[in-house]
Amino acid sequence: MSDVAEIGQRLELLEQQFATAERERDEYRRLYLEMLEKCRRLGRGLLGSKSEHLSKDSPQLSFYVLSMVLSDRQRAELEAALAEANAEQQIPAHVRRKPTGRKPIHLPRVEIEIIPPEIERAGLEAFDRIGQEVSEVIERRPASIVVARIIRPKFVPKDRKRDEPTEVFIAKPAEQPIPKGLAGPGILADTIVKRWQDHLPLNRLEDIYARGGIELARSTVCGWHGELSALAKPLVAAMRHDAFEQPYLCVDATGVLVQHPEKCRWGHFWVVVAPERHVLFEYTAEHSSDAVDEVLAGYRGYLVADAHAVYDHLYSTGSVVEVNCWAHARRYFFKALGSDPDRTKTALSLIGALFRIERTIADSPRKKGSVRKSVFLDGLR
Repeated sequence: MSDVAEIGQRLELLEQQFATAERERDEYRRLYLEMLEKCRRLGRGLLGSKSEHLSKDSPQLSFYVLSMVLSDRQRAELEAALAEANAEQQIPAHVRRKPTGRKPIHLPRVEIEIIPPEIERAGLEAFDRIGQEVSEVIERRPASIVVARIIRPKFVPKDRKRDEPTEVFIAKPAEQPIPKGLAGPGILADTIVKRWQDHLPLNRLEDIYARGGIELARSTVCGWHGELSALAKPLVAAMRHDAFEQPYLCVDATGVLVQHPEKCRWGHFWVVVAPERHVLFEYTAEHSSDAVDEVLAGYRGYLVADAHAVYDHLYSTGSVVEVNCWAHARRYFFKALGSDPDRTKTALSLIGALFRIERTIADSPRKKGSVRKSVFLDGLR
């Protein structure tokens, strides 16, 4: 009986180990499939819109699917618009142009004349000059920083009388961007362009100016830019007013880490784009509805933004019209291809048709009652 009991105990232990192995196997399989799906989604996100459209090898599929959801009139308008799009997108045959040589360089010229040693030894008087050969190279003079010494002479009349107060004439001080500051307009503009346009940090600017012969601490340059911000406010306000007069704006926000004495905090930079007009930047400590109100205070019109909930309250009154991104919406239809291919292909075909028409009207003036507008409106109904 002892042997039978021992075998039973071992059998029970093996069954427990087998059950544990099965559970671990199922768990590892679940984790493997989950990681596989995450990798697939990551790859799709990195590829972006290139992988989220119907195959270009089967253009007839789009028309077949569209024919099932559009009326005869709508289908005719769509075919006419797409034919026009194809005609506008045709690339003419490439004709190789003959090389025209170097492009002219419109810069000041400095002439350097090279005399042969034999002529220098005998003297120019012993030779007749019969011509010359000219070649040009581009050179650069080292940048220089100078001290502008502003002198304001004082004058008094020659016919002044001794018993009367003497009037002294002197010019008013030159107006400077920073009153009583060390930096003039030229050096201030140079620091702004290098920092904000060329993206050079202040420590590099400090080294660059040191090589030029002047020591400018990064804290000094940063202080200059802080004082100059007041001068730029009227210009930014005018740009903002002009941007808000445009028919639509594009808005997006990006989170950034902001230094703090205790711990870095998240702030948010907002970019407001008035296409072909202005690009404005705003900063808020939070990404919230109040921050949206601060950035877009007073705007009325069409707003191109993502589908984040912080924008929803703007659309409730109708003064701001929501314009979302079809590329983002298309991604969800593409994900549903496996579960509902028929309806998904219909949606992808409609979105693809919109994109093809959009490429033809991106830079075109608005036309009332045009075929393109009619196709857009009818396709969205």
